Amino acid sequence: MSNADKSKPDPDHLHERARLNMLDEELHAMPAELLELLHPTKLGADDRFQFGCHPGVSCFNECCKNIEIVLTPYDMVRLRNRLEVDAETFLHDYATPMTLPKGKLPIVIIRMDPESGRCPFNSDAGCSVYSDRPAACRNYPVCMALTHKDDAHSKPESVVIHETFCQGHQEPGQWTVAEWRKDQGADGYDARNQGWMDIIVRRRGQEGELSSGLQGLLELFFTAGANPAEFRKFVFQSSFLSRYQLDPDTEARIRHNDEALMEFAFQWLNGALFGDQEQPESEGDA
Repeated sequence: MSNADKSKPDPDHLHERARLNMLDEELHAMPAELLELLHPTKLGADDRFQFGCHPGVSCFNECCKNIEIVLTPYDMVRLRNRLEVDAETFLHDYATPMTLPKGKLPIVIIRMDPESGRCPFNSDAGCSVYSDRPAACRNYPVCMALTHKDDAHSKPESVVIHETFCQGHQEPGQWTVAEWRKDQGADGYDARNQGWMDIIVRRRGQEGELSSGLQGLLELFFTAGANPAEFRKFVFQSSFLSRYQLDPDTEARIRHNDEALMEFAFQWLNGALFGDQEQPESEGDA
């Protein structure tokens, strides 16, 4: 491969890079030629990797094209606030729904420009929403590979990828995963997305046909993460409050605060989907 070829991402492996960003632990399932292109390497807590990214790197902006960037619920809160748009506008203008193959959970990815393949927030100068960029972008080239799909609280293994086109690995700078995530502002995202991630991890091992009831819960999973205003309607403008008792403080918080609403939504959905949390019913439904 020529030096010019190395400066561009290979389309054949872009989906595989996305699989890592979507926390797919099955690295062994990748074809050998893709493993050669990605070079995924597991890192321990004290292991260091070399990396740097800035406009002076020859491949600057190339990793922002033709890639499935998964948006977490907190990513979308940050981006909507940054762009000053509501959820429906954001989904219409910037996002594409997709379904995870394992667990059949509907999620959201950034919609790339159909002609250039470029992220809508990418410019020649770099990321136009840099201080509010998604977690996947903050973590790169580190991905979190969850290896225990039945245990939502298992600590993910860290994997660093070395893509052929990326010259950032030649830049000075040695990092542990924790140092890199702190430097990039990614360390505060995990707690905010924990309930969402718990469901993704636990659904991975569940196969089979979807009943109408389960399909409805999966749709609510999408709504809670991508359109909190619609989930709020589900809580306050349906029979929900006649079936489930909420304490006054919780009811007040979720009525006006999207982050509080999402935390509540994913806690409730964990119980509804897996039946391991008590869902208190009102006396009228007993």
